[in-house]
Amino acid sequence: MQRTSLVTLGLLTALVATVGCGDDKGTSTDASTANTSTDTEDATATTPTGTTDEMTAGTASTEDTTEGTTEAPTTGSVCEDGMQMPGMGAEGSPCTLNADCESETCMKWTDTQTDATCGVRAECGNTRFIGTLTDFATKAPIPNAELRVVGALAAIQGIESAVDIVKATSDANGQIDATSTTPVNTGIGVIGVVSGGDYYLTATGLAQPYTGTTLYPPLNGIHDIWGVPSAKLTEWTGYLMTDADTAVVDALPLGDNGGVIGLVRTGTDGLAGAVVVPEKDTSTATVRYLNEDGMGFNADATSSNGVFVLLNPGIAEKFTVEVDGAPTELWGTAGSAKMASFVLIFNVP
Repeated sequence: MQRTSLVTLGLLTALVATVGCGDDKGTSTDASTANTSTDTEDATATTPTGTTDEMTAGTASTEDTTEGTTEAPTTGSVCEDGMQMPGMGAEGSPCTLNADCESETCMKWTDTQTDATCGVRAECGNTRFIGTLTDFATKAPIPNAELRVVGALAAIQGIESAVDIVKATSDANGQIDATSTTPVNTGIGVIGVVSGGDYYLTATGLAQPYTGTTLYPPLNGIHDIWGVPSAKLTEWTGYLMTDADTAVVDALPLGDNGGVIGLVRTGTDGLAGAVVVPEKDTSTATVRYLNEDGMGFNADATSSNGVFVLLNPGIAEKFTVEVDGAPTELWGTAGSAKMASFVLIFNVP
């Protein structure tokens, strides 16, 4: 793959920055995928989505860790045999990505899980969504919370009114497991939405269709599904309000005025010394990095917490990450929409 960061989710090339969407084939940065370069799946490499509802779409799962997309199998109908990927891992075999498995189903509950095995393909062309709802601030699982999976294109018209592809409630471990009742058929990608209680409406990219189609693999590629606490957005907005750059201040408050909440990590740990870089020199996006003490932001690089905030990204604008001055192969598409928080994750191997 050209490892595309599904960063997240964090949003699909269409939406999240995260936020990222994608399959699990490339290097990612989800959202929620810009996800990692090694084992994040591009579900959140947010695919750019348009500007309806003032949404600037990009990737970033949400976590945007992706390996890229795969071609849809060409033999057999969705309810016939012959849809497996010959030569790949059989059920029970160790796997890192969906592409490692005959069934295109690598049973990962988090994107950093290292002991995943190949599972059984969802029936009749349907898509199964598994993962763990996770608090962005504490990194702890979120139990008993509702997850909505919606199409990125529908979300452009308004996330709250988008029709649910699946809806699920996380268990005591924060895990969700739900399968669509019909094949998913929507452009750009799908995102996972967490909201309610302590959490601001947070979008993470979960999956994107096979290349050149609107058909989806049997399992989502991004499995860390984020919830950003409303209180944390308020706290960070307060720190950013003192920024000397008026472009930063004008883009606040976070959430109400959009913005991408991002994380550069290696494994489960934040990574210091990382710089988020736009693809184009003409970018008007602004990046700020959470200080080591968590009590302010700087314009230089990530501290050991790995947290950054991305303001005013362009539509479907792509970003990469450099670590200690060295480039990586991780890419994510940033997404932002008013009244929503998109998550973009860069998973550095």
